[in-house]
Amino acid sequence: MAEPEEDEEDNAAALEQLMVQAGRALQWQELEEQFCVLGELGSGTYGHVVLTEPRDGGSPVVLKLMLKERTERRAFLREYCIARCLSGHAACIHALPLAFENSTHFAFGQELAPAGDLCNLLTPGEGLPEVLVKRCASQLAEALDFMHSRALVHRDVKLDNVLLFDHECRRVKLADFGLTRLQGSEIGAMSGALPYAPPELCLLQGSDTLELDSSLDVWAFAVLLFCLCTGCFPWAVAASPDPQFEAFSAWQGDTVGREAPKSWGGFECGAQEMLQRLLRLDPDRRSPAIEVHKYLALPWLAAPSGRDRTDGADGPGAVDGDGRGGGDGDSDGVVDGGPQSPLARGSGDDGECGDSSYGEGSSVPATPASAMALCH
Repeated sequence: MAEPEEDEEDNAAALEQLMVQAGRALQWQELEEQFCVLGELGSGTYGHVVLTEPRDGGSPVVLKLMLKERTERRAFLREYCIARCLSGHAACIHALPLAFENSTHFAFGQELAPAGDLCNLLTPGEGLPEVLVKRCASQLAEALDFMHSRALVHRDVKLDNVLLFDHECRRVKLADFGLTRLQGSEIGAMSGALPYAPPELCLLQGSDTLELDSSLDVWAFAVLLFCLCTGCFPWAVAASPDPQFEAFSAWQGDTVGREAPKSWGGFECGAQEMLQRLLRLDPDRRSPAIEVHKYLALPWLAAPSGRDRTDGADGPGAVDGDGRGGGDGDSDGVVDGGPQSPLARGSGDDGECGDSSYGEGSSVPATPASAMALCH
């Protein structure tokens, strides 16, 4: 039986070989000669994501254009090869066998997610109907399980990077593999705090490093599920002196049946147990993402008056025509989060080119001036 170090070396060698092959096949091509740009779908420090139409006919193609002045050739090839490797899974965005470069950009093609991303669906302070949350949870758990079984860690699981093919979340896909690395890679401290980052990452300082593990994705996945259920982040940063995180930590470490913190009180017992297992403070004790499937048959949210927790496309908690969460819009529709931060879009965690979600340029309803802007 191979040792873990040997497996890591084999995985790194296999990825390196794919990158070499992709680099040799990369063609020089001017965008305007082959494609007509129909519009921009997103933008960020990496460059742009645009919807195009081939000039020789055919279906529209989404192109991720990465500025050469901000992107090393090796980083581009790594992201493209990882995206291609993951394209075989139904819950990972499909990268096309189309890549090229010109004097200003690297580019590769991927499928179009016509309904945007999860940030387009959420209104700050309002959770989604439970049936939609569970659809997202089930598919994303499978995507992460697929990645982790191949020793890949996404590193940027967040609302912005979950793309939608319909407003009922019947088909969602994990996207943006710009920060994805092989398990066992060394990563450093973040340049900024994100609510998705686990405590062990938040504690890194200066030249400190951490060996990358799938538990990092599991933590971020659980935070994303909390966001979908409540429309709020559970904390601003998973470290002291954040009051919401300190309250959660005390609850996690309790052995005498401490009552759940106020912001977690709207979850049913099964959902509380699930989230606590995904959010273990010790990364070695976190449950794998796929364990979410064991809890899908249980109720997750306490049903507010006038709304059943299983309301779906046709119920009073339906997603309406513009893709935003329906429901009655009053305080009964939201888990009582106390002073949590309403959702707004967030930036990448360490300045790398991992922010390519289609909805990057779209907006969410304005949050109060005092709210922390934790998302783009």
